[in-house]
Amino acid sequence: MIKKLLLPTVLLTCVLSSCGERSKQAMRVIYGENEIVEALNEVPNIQFDSLQTSALQEDVRLFYKNNDYHLGWFHADNRQQLIESVADLKYDGINITPKSLDTLVNLNATYEQLKETDKIQADFLFSTMYVNTLDHLFNGSIRAKRLYGDWEITPKPLNTSATMLLALEHKNIGLTYDSIRTKQPVYTQLRNKLSSYYALEKDSLKPFKQAKLNDTIPELIALKKHLIFLDQLGDSIETNAIYDQGTAQSIKAFQTQKKLNATGFTDTKTIDALLREENKLKEKIIVNLERWRWFPREFSSHYILVNIPAYSLVSVSNQDTIQQHKVVVGTAARKTPILSSTLTTVVLNPTWTVPPTIKKNDLVPKASNDLSYFSRLNFTIYNSQGKVVSPENWDASKGTSYRYVQKGGQGNTLGRVKFMFQNNHAVYLHDTPSQWGFARNNRNLSSGCVRVQNPFDLTSYIFELASPNLTKEDVEKIVATQETKSVSVSDTPIDVHLLYWTVQVDSKGHITYFQDIYKYDEELYKRLSK
Repeated sequence: MIKKLLLPTVLLTCVLSSCGERSKQAMRVIYGENEIVEALNEVPNIQFDSLQTSALQEDVRLFYKNNDYHLGWFHADNRQQLIESVADLKYDGINITPKSLDTLVNLNATYEQLKETDKIQADFLFSTMYVNTLDHLFNGSIRAKRLYGDWEITPKPLNTSATMLLALEHKNIGLTYDSIRTKQPVYTQLRNKLSSYYALEKDSLKPFKQAKLNDTIPELIALKKHLIFLDQLGDSIETNAIYDQGTAQSIKAFQTQKKLNATGFTDTKTIDALLREENKLKEKIIVNLERWRWFPREFSSHYILVNIPAYSLVSVSNQDTIQQHKVVVGTAARKTPILSSTLTTVVLNPTWTVPPTIKKNDLVPKASNDLSYFSRLNFTIYNSQGKVVSPENWDASKGTSYRYVQKGGQGNTLGRVKFMFQNNHAVYLHDTPSQWGFARNNRNLSSGCVRVQNPFDLTSYIFELASPNLTKEDVEKIVATQETKSVSVSDTPIDVHLLYWTVQVDSKGHITYFQDIYKYDEELYKRLSK
């Protein structure tokens, strides 16, 4: 079973021997905006006024206001924890410029010799780094909405100023980073893989030419690690210097993939190809780590999750995958949006109101050439006053001004069931009469909505949870009538997540790639590398 990607409540461990009321505050990251946190207990006799913080960003200004305009980073432990935590963000794929990190390292090393005015400026730099990097780790370095118009992802609330006060008071800077980092298994395993990449980056790969099986070749020790990293060599193979049959076959297979001379030995072209492949994987991991920081931090007890590039839907309850379905998603021209919402209604024998894009690009041109289109596909035409218009009185020149509704039942474009959830893109999950699409490997064929294979299995999962007093037999009877029936399922929350990730790593480090069907990866990597 695939486990639910669930995060526990983010808690910080109490570091004091006895936890009073103030100490209990130190046990958590603060998300709410209105929580009041006390100023630091003990501060140096260095104070400044609000004007000196006016150029700082809002969360940093708020921190100093709450701390009565005193220094926050006067303890070497806190400064060192920040430096180490920021350096570790490399493994989250978060780009920290060496210059900014070196500045903190130098300030920390010379802190006791700094003048008061320089300590104030140093404090501002440490606070700004903490606020920015904590937010980047929690919500991503880039806001999805600024990059994609059809990503309905809302940044998660985080009170960095209050969290910083608590972390400084209890010398828990490193722990706040560990706590704020998502524990979603997909994220954790991607991060582990990126850490492995940076460990391998230190290796020096050298070519070797002729060799016989079971020869000892020192260059193979590093080479095998790289082949295992790329899933080109079984992880059961020992990373020793022995030129065994499995290693020879692995090298040949990789050379064949890259259209190189398949010798089973490594020349400079093979090594260059290995390093390029590793760099491509690194880039994939970095962009997908960023996306997982955009995604919801916690998934509820019951949810439906679609990974758009995988053309896959899973339904999950209490951390166990109940069902898996193939899906058809939107084309590159009519992308399925990325969003999180909650299921509200299941519609049996749904009608279909044609959306504007399909109306303009598909329906009107087809109907203009053949007026029988409306009767053959069971469409009713409504004018702007809501009155029914006969096909004979339909004006093709004003085709986009009408509303077109297809009758529910057999032959309906949405099939026999539709799953509704609130969103700003008028998309939903639904059945389809076009079952041929599920037989294809590349299933980006729809106009934005998600078509689900075997949708009545999904209906059963939902109705069992929502308990609308509808048995499977009841559903079959309603469907047979071809009459439209809407069933509310909002009493039991079932979330719907339409997400997008293009690489996944399992607990053993094995890689699964999904095609970047909307060409999102390259541009995002460029933005993250700036």
